[in-house]
This record gives sequence, C-alpha cells and structure tokens, in this order.
Amino acid sequence: MNWDLDKIRKMIVDKIEENLNLDYKAAASLHRSDTKTKEIAKDVSAFANSDGGTIIYGVMEDPEKRHLPKAIDPIDRMEISKEWLEQIIQGNIRPRIHDILIHPITLDEGLNQVIYVVDIPRSNTAHQAKDRKYYKRFNFNSEAMYDYEIRDVMNRSKDARIELEFEIITKKVEVMRAKPSIINPMVIMGDSGEKTYKKRYKTVVALKVWAVNQGKVLGHYLNAHVEIPYKYLKKNEGKTIEIAKFFMDNTIRDVVDVEFVPSFTGSDAVEKFGPSRYDPILPTRYLLLKKIGLNNTVLESTENIRWVVYCDNAEPREGSVRLADIKVIEQE
Repeated sequence: MNWDLDKIRKMIVDKIEENLNLDYKAAASLHRSDTKTKEIAKDVSAFANSDGGTIIYGVMEDPEKRHLPKAIDPIDRMEISKEWLEQIIQGNIRPRIHDILIHPITLDEGLNQVIYVVDIPRSNTAHQAKDRKYYKRFNFNSEAMYDYEIRDVMNRSKDARIELEFEIITKKVEVMRAKPSIINPMVIMGDSGEKTYKKRYKTVVALKVWAVNQGKVLGHYLNAHVEIPYKYLKKNEGKTIEIAKFFMDNTIRDVVDVEFVPSFTGSDAVEKFGPSRYDPILPTRYLLLKKIGLNNTVLESTENIRWVVYCDNAEPREGSVRLADIKVIEQE
C-alpha cells in the first residue's frame, strides 16, 4: 500500500476506526526505555501472529472516542530514527519477522518531524516478543495467546493461504445502430449528400475475481463466496434484494472432443467437455474464478464487497474491499 501525508490526514478526517488490522500509536509509544521497547515488540508480534496489518506511530487516539484517530502527533526523527525502530523490532522478536516495511512520512523537514507507518505481514509461524510471551490481536489490543492458539499459528505453513483479489475492467464498445429512418437522430448528411451515421459508444464494466495462493502449500479444493450490492449488477431489474451472493470454486472442464455440425457457413466446431475436476492453485499463483457483469454506477461507489474463502483444511479466510479501492483497468 502507498502511504503519504494526505492519506493519513484523510484517515483522521474520515474517522477510520482501529480494527484487527489497524492500530494508532502516539509519539510517546516510541521511546528508548525498556518498557516501551517491550511494548513495541509485543504489538508488532501480535499483528504477525494474527492477520497482519498496520501500526501508525505518530497519530494519537481521541481520548473521548476510543479507537478513533484525533490528530497527528509528530515524532522527532533525530531522536527516533527508522533504523532504530527496525532494530528494536527485529532484535526483540523471535524468530525474526520477514518482509516488514517501515514507511517514514515527513511532516516538517526543518524540524525533523515524521510519522512511521509499519506494515506487518501475516506470518506462517508464531513469533515470541521480548518478554518471552506470544501475543495476538484481540478487541483492538495485544493479548497473550493460549497454547492451542500458538499451535494453530505454527501449523499455518501446512495449509494453503488463499485470498481473493479483484479488478474492475472497463471497455468502450460501439452500440449497434437501429434500422435507419428519416427521423433517426443518428443520420447525418455528408458533403456529398450521402447519409452517414454517428457512432455511439457505451462502457461495459465487469468485475474479475481472482484467487491467489499467498502460502507455501498447494491449494487443492477451493470454495469462495462473494457478496456484492445488487444494484451494481449489470442486470438488476425485477428484484428487490439488496445483496447479490455468488458462489465459485476452482473446478474446470477439459475439452475431450470436437464435433463438426452443419451450419449456414458449412460446418461449425462444437467442443465437448469432460467432467468437472479441481484445478489446484500453486503457491504465489493466481486463478480467475469468475467474471461478473456490472453497470457504470459501480465506478462511483464507496460501498464494500465482502468475501469468504474455504480451502482444504485451512481455517476460512474472509475480508472486504471498498469498490472505490479496486484497481480499474481500461481495455482497448
């Protein structure tokens, strides 16, 4: 995710609440005392042991409305550097957490004022904090884990980790002209007196749903459920439901034969398919699960898509994404 000062300010204005994957910390949370360094290791390891997420150091919470951001609380870069923070995180958590990213966001170059945004990945093993305890995220806090929870986290590497990603595809297509008539507003008289027609276009919109294996194990059997506000579907007339629910899986059907049948053009090839089979998803690989037709109003929406994925023996994974945050790809 790209982080900058405008994004932080917008989160404060929009009152984006803390959650399982987001935490705000005031500048005083970063201090060289032993108590504070233990707290840093505790919080970061809790994110890695849970579902990953982001800690923003340099934003204070509202004292009256807990878990909501109130204002920027600058950190002195000369006192607390990015390198020091990285050293505290990696030197006080065992085993080390790979792929942590620390984004320094400058507020005032002259005064060395910054915010540190720490992106923490979901880990495939359990991480121990400086106090030799294991922590998890629970109700906006970092709490000690039970033995069975630690065992579950350490078993993550034995299961595939499937998540859903989305793309919105748009394409301009020419609208088929109606039969010409003398009152057709699309008719234009050219310089030569011949009738020509203006081209009309419409934008076709579709949502692509991808399954991505972010784990290290092959994903064999996958079921996914996606919920989309019904009003954004391409065909949404005649029903009063609010949410459209889609089921999808990783089954495919192979072409086993081709039959040629007579037609006006001679003959057409008709493919014959075999029975459905599951198509396993390799680690780091993507699989297109479904393409869903939408209407143009979705491009202005701020509502959410919700999803849940079941794969093999892994725990179900679920999430949501704002339609406005989905990447839009314009096709030629």
